[in-house]
Formats: sequence, C-alpha cells, structure tokens
Amino acid sequence: MSMKEHKQVTINQFVSIQFKRDSPKYLQIAQYIAEGIADNTLPRGAVLPPIRTLADALSVNSVTVVKAYEELKDRQLIHTRRGSGVYVGRHGSPANNTTLQDELYRNEDIELMGDPDVVIPPEALNLATSTPSTDLFPVSAFTASLNAVLERDSGDAFSYDESGGYYQLRETASELLRKRYGVQSSGSDIQVISGAQQGIDIAAKALVQPGDAVLVEDPTYSGAIAVFSSRGAKIITVKQLTGDSVRRACSAYRPKLIYCMSDYQNPTARSFSLDERREILQAARSFGSYIIEDDYASDLRYDQKEPVAVMKSLEDPLDGRVIYIKSFSKILMPGLRIGFLVPPGAISRQMLQAKHLSDIASSGLIQRAFEHYLRSRSWEDHLQVMITQYGERYDACCTALNQLTRLGCTFSPPGGGLHLWITLPETMSARRVYQQAALKGVIITPGEVFRAGSHFHDHAIRISIAACRPEDIQRGISILADVMSSKIRSTIHPFI
Repeated sequence: MSMKEHKQVTINQFVSIQFKRDSPKYLQIAQYIAEGIADNTLPRGAVLPPIRTLADALSVNSVTVVKAYEELKDRQLIHTRRGSGVYVGRHGSPANNTTLQDELYRNEDIELMGDPDVVIPPEALNLATSTPSTDLFPVSAFTASLNAVLERDSGDAFSYDESGGYYQLRETASELLRKRYGVQSSGSDIQVISGAQQGIDIAAKALVQPGDAVLVEDPTYSGAIAVFSSRGAKIITVKQLTGDSVRRACSAYRPKLIYCMSDYQNPTARSFSLDERREILQAARSFGSYIIEDDYASDLRYDQKEPVAVMKSLEDPLDGRVIYIKSFSKILMPGLRIGFLVPPGAISRQMLQAKHLSDIASSGLIQRAFEHYLRSRSWEDHLQVMITQYGERYDACCTALNQLTRLGCTFSPPGGGLHLWITLPETMSARRVYQQAALKGVIITPGEVFRAGSHFHDHAIRISIAACRPEDIQRGISILADVMSSKIRSTIHPFI
C-alpha cells in the first residue's frame, strides 16, 4: 500500500484485545498494534483510531492510549501529523545509532521520567524521577495492615466495593482531610481514586468537551496536559496563576477547568501565597470555572514555616469551585495507586459516573489495608520519616547547587517538595546539558518536557531529590557542574 492511500483502521480490529494483569495496559495495546504492523494486518500508511475512540472501545483511560501511542512512536512504528491523525510508519526497530539519552529523551513527552514503567539503567544517578527510592517504603508496617485485614475480612477483602470506594476508608479519609488539611467533607463526599492521574482524568471526563478551554501554568505537569489534550480541550497557558492572570484568562476564554498545584508546583516548585489562593478562588468563582487542586506534596515542608491552607479549605461551601485531589504516591509506595478526590457537591454525581466509566472500582484489598494503615500510628510515624529523609536530601541538593550558581545558574529554594527548578545561562541549552549529563550517568529533566504552550523552556532543568541519597545527589550535581563547565570552556559560540 502506498503512503497516499491512508486506509482507516476500524475499531473492530482491536476488540479482540484481552488484557492481562501481569503488565500495564498501555504496553499490551502497544504490543498488539506492533504485532499487527509486523504481520501487515496494520499496513504502512494506515490511520489508527483517535485516542478517545480507542479508549472508549477498550474501556480504558485516554491516558492509557496516549502512552501506548507514545511507546509505538518511541519504537518508530507510528508517527503523528498535526490535525490529521496517527499513522502506521515504517517497519522495524529504532535506528542503530540511537543513543541512550535519545531514548530517554523521547520517552519524556508525558513526563515518563517520573513513570515507574520507564527503565533507567541501575548505575545511573537518577535526578529526574519523582518516584521515591524503595528503601523509604514502609513495607513492614503496610504488610502488617494487609495481614490484619485478611485475618479480619477473609474473602470479603477481595470483593468489589462501590465506585466511590470502600466506605470505611472514605470515613477515615474524611477525618484525615479535616484534621490535617482543613478540608470539610463527609465520607459520602469523597471518592477513592487510583492516584492523582486518574483524578485529573475523571475531572476531565466529567467536565471537558472538545473545544472547551482549560487554563494551566506553563510549564506544568505534562501528565495533566496529556489528559486535557486527549479530551480535545483548548489549552490556555499563563506563566503563573495569580488573581490577575486568572481573571484575564477567564474573561477572554471562559475556561471550564483551571489546573494547579498550589504547593511545590511541578516542575517549578513554586507555592501560592495565601492571598494568591484566595484571589484565584474568587476569580474562578466569578467566571464559573472549576479548579483542580493537585495536592501531591503539601506534607513535604522542610523550612519549619507554617503551612498555608489548601485552596479547598478556603472555598465557599455553598458555591464550591475546587476539585481537590490528594495523592500519596510520593509519601508512601507509588505502586499502591491510591488517593482521594473531593469534588464540589454540584458536580459530585458527574464525577462518580466518570469514575465508574474509568475502572468501576479500585482494589478492595488495598483500600481496606490503607484504611487500617491510616488509623494506625504507623502513618504519622512514616510521614515524619519521609519529611526527615527528604529534608536531608533537599538540604544536600541546595548546598551542592552552589556549584551551578558559580556557572551562572539560578534557583530559588522552595522550602519543600521534591523538585528544584534551575534556570541556566542563555548560552546553555537544557536539552544539550541533559544529553551530555546522561552520557556521564546522571539523569535530569530538561524544561521542555513540561511545556504546555509555545515556550520551549530550553534554559531550565528540573532536579528531583526523590530517588537518590544525599551523597549521590551531591555527586550527581558535581558531575553536572563538570558537564556545564567543560562546555562553557570549550566553545565561544552559544551552547545549542
């Protein structure tokens, strides 16, 4: 078949996919398509189904299909054309001259550097991932909770719970959210979700139609951008969310959703002041927009300052605007895939329906074990361990970054969270720094991974402290400084 014929692949060719539990669904979809390409069932030049169409047909999240297509692009089996579709490309494996850092770089289109499915060489110093190192996982304490639940509930622990989640967990979550975060909600208000990514997807499914505007910061978490794009949203960007910028954007575009991380934003690590939170809330309320507040790191505060109230706790309960997402992947164990979503009452039913369409219900055993774990002293003890451990890594990182400031880099210590956002001199390309550092065994994240609009952020990098011990962070930044220094000394021309 010639490339000009562009045969449309029908959904019927995908209905035979039977998902197994031993690998991620996106990899199974990618493998199914790859096999079809290999045996010419999916011929060169064929047009694959749109993301949403395939996701609906397979009853999976749109993000799952996005990741499957990204995997196939990494293998050079498909390619996309803006405004046209996804096409089967050439057969075969990636070019022989593809290097390690090129492979890693291409995998980052939806921030796969923070995705546990991406394999980083074990000898590399990984200053890119947000996933905590496994030595910090509370395995023994959580195993005790699992055993206690199995002994208590027997076979009931493996039954389906309602879509909103195991009710006792929702009641326990209500108490936790009220005491620790000031969020006033009953158990019936809370939905148990499989991590923040699913929470964002649920909100988008419930509220966003093709062409609807969604307001985000640029740069921002690229997993959220992937979700909104998969819904056909029009992405509106501002450099920073403030009362003024939100009012101007809302006046011009009337966004259905505003996505933000009010504490230690990923990737910039910036936090909103109390006044900014109130002003953003007021602006959203004035124009009828909803806010997704992605709270993944408000617990991780190292500077001893008083925490600022989360936006959900500041809203008018009679006119709720905030869809609050509380996740635990950066505090507990990411593989648990569990978190809480608290929507405004007016859209609670819509959100629950969207959750049901996503996966019917989260794991009953994990929910019951997590509820037991939260009620035990183990939760509070572990949180303090994480704050101490991450705090030591944070301090080591801030100290080591003085090596980069002497080379013209700048950063603002955020006082918490998992990331530091480093601005490079204009003569340095973040992508080139990333590539050269990867060759030396240090993995960082270049700023353009988090691009939400037209700005490329090629003079910024993100360094994460989640996966490396203090001494490894210091060693990695020393190597990074050597890379930058050698490039500065070796060229008169801009580092591009």
